[in-house]
Order: sequence, then C-alpha cells, then structure tokens
Amino acid sequence: MSSLLNKNRLTIKRCLVVLAVFALGILPARALESIKLPEPPDTVAFNIQKNGESTPITLRQLEKLGLYKITTPSPFESGQLTFEGVLFSDVLKLVGLEGKDSVVLRAVDDYVQIIPREDWTDGPLLLATRQDGKLLTRRTQGPTRLVYPLNDYPGFDTPIRKPRWVWLIKAIESGN
Repeated sequence: MSSLLNKNRLTIKRCLVVLAVFALGILPARALESIKLPEPPDTVAFNIQKNGESTPITLRQLEKLGLYKITTPSPFESGQLTFEGVLFSDVLKLVGLEGKDSVVLRAVDDYVQIIPREDWTDGPLLLATRQDGKLLTRRTQGPTRLVYPLNDYPGFDTPIRKPRWVWLIKAIESGN
C-alpha cells in the first residue's frame, strides 16, 4: 500500500514540475528582456498620420519609452535574430492610437499592412530600432521594423501574421 502511495506522490511531483516548466515558458517576461543602450540621434523614425496631420516621431522619442531585447527567427531571414526596440503597444500609447481596433503601417516602398489590435494585445510586439545593438538603417531595413516574438508566442507564426513584419516604416495611422 505504501509503495502505491509513493508512486502517486512521484507522479504528482512530476506533473507539477512539468506544469512549472510550461508556465515559465509562456510568461511574457521571457519574451522580452529590458535593456539599456546609448541614446540614439534625433533622427525621424516615421510619421504619425492622425486627423489629417502628419507628425514626425524620432528615434530618441521612441527609445525613451524603454528598450527591450528579443531573439527570434524571422519569416524572411535565416537563423535566430536579436532585435532591440520598444513595445509596439507603448508606441501606440505615445501617439494616441492605443484605443483603435487596428493601425496601418506604411513602408517607404508603399507596402501596406493593417495590424489588428489583437496582435499587440495577444503578445509583446516589438518595434525594433536596432539589431545586435546597432541602429537599423535603410540598408538594414530600418530605421524601424515590426517584429513578432515567434519563439515565445508560436501562435504568431502563421501565414496571416507573417506579412505583418513590416520594415522601412514611413508612417503609422489609424486603421478605423
């Protein structure tokens, strides 16, 4: 009887360990790590189109929101890539678009994507300003690009969301 009781305890302990490991793997804190980097120049990152007006947002304004680092695969590049930037939800708060159902990102090559609210509320999207600690440039698909944390949020790795990795962003506006 006591050996049966010990087996049940062992099974319960194993289940608890598995649950703990699983829980740690899905916490948003694991997806993004807060970091500090040197202040960027006051270069315009993109424009906000709102109420018929265009307002420039600089790299310095963005990075004052707080920098985070993420390592994730990209649907368009090979290997694990490390990006640094700001939370997309914080950017939308900064520019007054956080309450919208969607936003539109326009790239310099006229590529356009609508980013629905559930994307920035289901997980921590990153508006990257740097890769491997270096500021993004036009040559490296910057000065900003939208990054989805695919390692920590596998639900983002879908054919519908892959085209939403927008780079060379020139404008953000309300989608509704």
